[in-house]
Amino acid sequence: MREGFRLYWRLSHSTRTRRRLQEFVTGLASRALSILELPERKAFLEKEIERSFGFRRVEILIRPEGHERFSSESTRVRSLLARVLGILDGLGLPFLNRAVGKERGVAAILGQIDGTYCFAVKQSQKSLGLLVIDTSPRTQLDADLEKVLLSLCDQLAVVLENSNLLRGKLELERTVSQQAQMVQLGEMTARIAHEIKNPLSSIKTIVQLMQEDPEMGAKYSKDLALVNAELDRLGHSVAQLLNFARPSGERQEGAHLREVAASVVSFLERDLKTQGSSVSNEIPADLPHVAGNAYLFREVFLNLILNALQAGGAGMQIWLRAWEGVVEDGAERFVLLVVEDNGPGIAPTLQSKIFMPFFTTKQLGTGLGLTIVRRDIEHLGGRITVESPARQERGTRFLMHLPLFDSNDK
Repeated sequence: MREGFRLYWRLSHSTRTRRRLQEFVTGLASRALSILELPERKAFLEKEIERSFGFRRVEILIRPEGHERFSSESTRVRSLLARVLGILDGLGLPFLNRAVGKERGVAAILGQIDGTYCFAVKQSQKSLGLLVIDTSPRTQLDADLEKVLLSLCDQLAVVLENSNLLRGKLELERTVSQQAQMVQLGEMTARIAHEIKNPLSSIKTIVQLMQEDPEMGAKYSKDLALVNAELDRLGHSVAQLLNFARPSGERQEGAHLREVAASVVSFLERDLKTQGSSVSNEIPADLPHVAGNAYLFREVFLNLILNALQAGGAGMQIWLRAWEGVVEDGAERFVLLVVEDNGPGIAPTLQSKIFMPFFTTKQLGTGLGLTIVRRDIEHLGGRITVESPARQERGTRFLMHLPLFDSNDK
């Protein structure tokens, strides 16, 4: 047996030992609250509980919140939470162990999470997570230690709820700060873009007139075509700068994603053919309209598809998919839009930076495309996340959680 509070088994009915255990529980929560980041706080709690009680393994499964609800791990945790809490409520018990009975599938559930005991972590009837404990086959928790662990779960609930509140406060402060910076950056960007746009239009007009001239057009056709293509590229960059600078409050008309995607794929047909790449539009025709408008999602599709084509080179395959989903027993309906490619992927060290303004790994481009996409989707009340690699150590997958269109929001 390990040291620390394994002393409990040697002096199992000692009032002094029980008091020491209770003091440990209270002190553990206090120390955990001094750790700001939730992953580090969770790891600290698991390690300390495992070490101090002498368990083989301890895991705290935290109820997914926010964008985490769409990851495969969060789906597993949410499903297990629902099943465990349902069984606990049905039996009127505060925790499960393998002895509860096979008829309710308890052993199978505990087997999935490699645990011999599973305690619910709740506060004010709100389920926050599970405390999973794996003990040695010969170890059984007695009534006194069960009480200590139930008290520990109460403390864990305080710690987890504190994490949620702290995260909300930090996110609010970060949002306010970012908004102030973005306003200043947007104003500066708009001034620069307008200074470039006017002379650019004049130059493009002159080049087009030169192309229409029989003598000039025949003599300098290749050069003029190259200049025109570069002017188009600069025009796209200026448009992105202006798009970045504009307010995100677009008119709410509702958007039919399949139709918008089809128009974008048609617009890019020549570029796709030249590059030997393809875009597969697999978005269902009967999908409900999402919040926003066609113009906004045209920019979303354009930015994500062009990013993929520029990153992957020739022979790229891109898939556009979407389906309707429901969160938490019908409380919220949404559309999950997925844009996936088979390109080289995004390095893990860069994935936290790709949505930052002006961040780019390409020689050309403004580094604003993904920034604009995230801003517009979040303005609608949605979220965007990235997964890379997406398949067989390659590819990138962007997942967008989008609210449905409500005609009252017009």
